[in-house]
Amino acid sequence: MLNGELAVNRSKVTYNPDIALAMYRELASHLEQVEDVNAELFWQESTEFSYLGSQIGGMWLTYPQSIPEKSQVLIKKILNHYGVWISEPDLFINV
Repeated sequence: MLNGELAVNRSKVTYNPDIALAMYRELASHLEQVEDVNAELFWQESTEFSYLGSQIGGMWLTYPQSIPEKSQVLIKKILNHYGVWISEPDLFINV
């Protein structure tokens, strides 16, 4: 990259079924303990309120393209711990 910029990947991660706001915050906190990983929560897109639904729609996960395999394994373990998730585009993690 030019000017010493780090090439990064950014994926939208969501859970089905939804997880609660507190769980998303905990998840983001755990993911950000992995070096060079950033997790940013975003609000749900639905305009209708539901006590059974989450206020959070998911999170943006940003990490370098050159992330070590050890970190890749840890990210997937953390994500899997909280349930069934999908990412758009697919996480660029080779494990």
